[in-house]
Amino acid sequence: MTVLVGCVEKTTTISLQRVAVLGASVTAGWGITTPPIPGDFGAYPVTMKHIMEGMIEAPHEEVAYFGDTMFFIEPNDVGKELIEQVLEHEPTLVIAVDFLFWFAYGLTGADDDVPAVRLKSFELGLALLDKLEAHVIVGDIPDMHTSIGKILSARRVPTPLTINRMNARLREWAMKRPRVSVINVHDIVEDLMRDVEISVANYTWLAGSRSKLLQQDMLHPTLEGTVAISLLMVDFIGENGLQTDPKLVMKEAVAAAREN
Repeated sequence: MTVLVGCVEKTTTISLQRVAVLGASVTAGWGITTPPIPGDFGAYPVTMKHIMEGMIEAPHEEVAYFGDTMFFIEPNDVGKELIEQVLEHEPTLVIAVDFLFWFAYGLTGADDDVPAVRLKSFELGLALLDKLEAHVIVGDIPDMHTSIGKILSARRVPTPLTINRMNARLREWAMKRPRVSVINVHDIVEDLMRDVEISVANYTWLAGSRSKLLQQDMLHPTLEGTVAISLLMVDFIGENGLQTDPKLVMKEAVAAAREN
C-alpha cells in the first residue's frame, strides 16, 4: 500500500475565500458528466470547479473556473491567456493540478534534442505560474506511458528520465516559493497503473480499483479519480473547512454541476 502525502512542507496559511481552478483536461473534467436522475437525463460536464465546490465547506465565493480542453494544441499561448484571466480574478488560492502537463508532453520537431526541448517548455510553464500572486497548489508530472496507443502517441510522451528531471526541477523551484505547494500526482498515477491499494486523506481505495478511478483511455481520471487527486490538497490546506469523504464530495460535485 502507498500512502500519499504532500511533497513540500509549507507554513503559509491558505485562504479558501476565493479559489480558482486552472489547467487542462483534468481541470476541465474530460469525459466526466452527471448521471441521469428522475426528471433530469443529466450529462452535464463535471469540472474541477464543481469538485472544489463539493470539497470546500468553509465560507467562500463561488469557485472560479479557468480550464481548457484544447490546452494541448498551443500550451504556451493558452497558458498565457489563462494566467492573465486568473490574475484579473485575484484569487486567494489557485488549484493547478494539470496546468504543467502539456508543457511536459506534446510533439517536438523530428530533428530536435527532444529532452532539451521538453525541459525548455517546462521552464516556460513554471515562468507562467510564477506570475501568480496567490498561493498555488500545482500537480507534478505523471508518467502516462500506459496510454500510448490509446489516446497518446509515443512522440507526445516524455521518457521517464525526463519526467523525473522535470519533477525534480519543479520541487526545487517550489522550495524557493513559499506560496507554491506541489501535490504528488506522479505517484498516485503510478499506483493506479499498478492497480495497488491507495490511501489519500484517511480514505483507502483497495487494490483493483483502477477501473473506478481511471477512464479507459488510461489518461484521464474518472470523477472518483479526480476527487482522489484533489484530496492530496488536504496535506497543505488541512481538513478544517474541507470535506474529505470522497463519496460526499462526489455527491456535492454532481449537484453543483447540475446547477451550473
